[in-house]
Amino acid sequence: MLRVAVVVAALMILQARPSIQHRTVSIENELRERKVIVHCRSKDDDIGANIVDVGSRFELGFAPNIFGRSLYWCKLAVRDRRLTFDAYDGKADHVGGHDVSCLVRDDGIHLVDPDGTLVESFHREWNHP
Repeated sequence: MLRVAVVVAALMILQARPSIQHRTVSIENELRERKVIVHCRSKDDDIGANIVDVGSRFELGFAPNIFGRSLYWCKLAVRDRRLTFDAYDGKADHVGGHDVSCLVRDDGIHLVDPDGTLVESFHREWNHP
C-alpha cells in the first residue's frame, strides 16, 4: 500500500511541474574566412565533431533533464585557436530556460538573447597556444 502511495505522489508531482520543452543550442559561424570545428557533449551524450562553414550554423536539439540539471559544453577549434564553453546549463542565469544562440567571431564566442541582442556578460575569448 505504501508503494502505491509513493508512486501516486510521484506522478502528482511530475504532473504539477511545467512540461519539459525541447531546447536548441545554435552556434553560428561568423568568422571572416574560416571553418570552425564544433564538438559538443553532455555527461551522457557525445554529439561528436562537426565542421561548420562560414555563414552556416550547427544546431543541437535535446530535452532538458526534468530536474533542471542539463549541461552541454562545446569545444571550438579554428586552426591554432581553441575555446571551451558551457553551451547550455539549465541552472545558469544567462540561459534562463530557453533556446540558446551563439555567434562564433574572430574575438571568441558571444551569446545572443532571444530578441537578438548580444549578452555582454557572456563572452569567451579564444585561447592561443
